Amino acid sequence: MTTPYDGQPAHRFWKASSRGADATAAGFDAGRKFAFAKADLFAPAGSCFAQHFARELAARGGRVLATESRHPLEPADAALGYGVFPARFGNIYTARHLRELLEQAFGERDPVRDFVLREDGRWVDQLRPRAVPAGFASRAHAIADRDHHLTAVRRMVESMGVLVFTLGLTETWENAPGGYAYPIVPGAVAGAFDPAIHRFANARVADVVADLERVVALVAARNAGARVLLTVSPVGLAATAEARSVMVSTAASKGILRAAADELVRSHAHVDYFPSFEIITGAWARGRFWAEDLREVSAEGVDAVMAAFMASRLPELAGSSPSPAAPSASPGTDPSDAFAAALDAACDERFLDRS
Repeated sequence: MTTPYDGQPAHRFWKASSRGADATAAGFDAGRKFAFAKADLFAPAGSCFAQHFARELAARGGRVLATESRHPLEPADAALGYGVFPARFGNIYTARHLRELLEQAFGERDPVRDFVLREDGRWVDQLRPRAVPAGFASRAHAIADRDHHLTAVRRMVESMGVLVFTLGLTETWENAPGGYAYPIVPGAVAGAFDPAIHRFANARVADVVADLERVVALVAARNAGARVLLTVSPVGLAATAEARSVMVSTAASKGILRAAADELVRSHAHVDYFPSFEIITGAWARGRFWAEDLREVSAEGVDAVMAAFMASRLPELAGSSPSPAAPSASPGTDPSDAFAAALDAACDERFLDRS
C-alpha cells in the first residue's frame, strides 16, 4: 500500500532534513516560487535584521537600490543615516508602519509631521527617530527633509525590481488622535510619552494580512513588474507591553507574522517567502546561531542565511565572497562580539530595556 508521501524528495521529511550539514543542504527554501538574477534591483526594508541582510547582499555582489543619498555639501563623516536602507526610513518593524509610509509617499494620506525638539536643540522626526541621528536644525528643515524622504520612497517603489520586507514585530504604539503608528514608543528615544495620546496596539494575523495586502496593492499599482519577498526576523522582542513574559510575547508575535506571510504567499503569484526565521530558530541549528544575549543573531547565523539565500535565490552570485565586512573588529576583539554590538546598536528596541 502506498501513500502520497512515498517517493517525495528528502526536504519533505524531518529526518532527512535535520541531517543537513548546512542550511542549503537542509533544503529550507525548496518551495520557492522564483529566483533572481544579478541584474535585479533589490529594495530591502524592515526590522533591524533587514539592515544586515541589505549590507550582506551588497557585499556579495547584489544590486541594492539607493534613492536617498547624502548631498555633496553634507559632511561625509556626519551621523546622517544614509546608506542603511534604499531610503532613509530606518527600521520598519511592522507591516502597519510600512503601509502608512507608502500611503504617505503616494499621496494616499497626508504626510505625518510629528517632530519634537531634542535636548541638544535638534529636531527629531518621530517616525524615524534614529534613522537621522544628527537630527535637524529647525522644524522647517525637518518638514522639508520628510517631504524629500517621501519622494525618495516613491522613487524606490517605482524603480525597484524586488521589495524584500522583513517582518519584525506585532506590538506597536499609535498616535490615537492622528491615527498613525510609531516605530518605537515616544519617550524611549525622543519626545515624551503621553497616555492621553499614545496608545498600545498588538496586531493579530488578520491585521497584518490586511496591512500587507495594502502594501502589495500599492506596489503593484506603481510598479507592475516588482516582486515581493517576505521574511520574518528571528530577533526576539527586547521588551513587551503585554502583561506576560517577553518570551511568550516573542513566540506569539513571530507566529502571527509567519502565519500572515503565509497567507500573502498563498494569495499572490508575485509574493514569496524566504525562511530566514526557520534557518536561525530551527531545532536543526541546535542554538548555534544566537549571540551571547540569546536574542540577536550571530555573524555565523547571518552567514548561514545569506549562503542559503544566494544558493537558492541568486545562483549567479552563489560562489562570490563578501567584500570586507562591517563592522570590523578592533585589534584583540572577538569579531563575533563586534558583530553583536553592531546588531544591538542598529536596533531601536534596545532603548526599551533601560538595563
